[in-house]
Amino acid sequence: MTEQPKSLRLMIKADTALPSRFDGGWWPRSAALATELPILIGALTPRLGMVRRIGYNPDTWGLLPRHITVDGHAIRLEGFTGLDPYSLRITGMTSKGLFLLVVPPEADEHTGRTALTAACTQNGLSRHILAACGASTQH
Repeated sequence: MTEQPKSLRLMIKADTALPSRFDGGWWPRSAALATELPILIGALTPRLGMVRRIGYNPDTWGLLPRHITVDGHAIRLEGFTGLDPYSLRITGMTSKGLFLLVVPPEADEHTGRTALTAACTQNGLSRHILAACGASTQH
């Protein structure tokens, strides 16, 4: 597992890790995903190449604009009500992608860190993993 600098709360499991539902976890600092996503995209670009689209659940995060621009590149945001509620599906230009558990921004430090680690090792739906870590999934 690799953890990013303190400003970005992101943990991606190692390529050699055992398979699990999520490729890692992200803990944004606010529920304003359109504002938070450029920082995440910047961190994932070395791994995925240019990010071309992000799938999210609008029932959890609200409707976002259809596109955001990061470093001069348009990225499509696609809302799917059938997507695991606290997750993002991020796809790069080569179709390589990541499925991330999203920790609710209001989680306390211990709960957030525990959830990031669990995202790399646990199977199950996001709400079950988050509940087991003590995170509230009520916005």
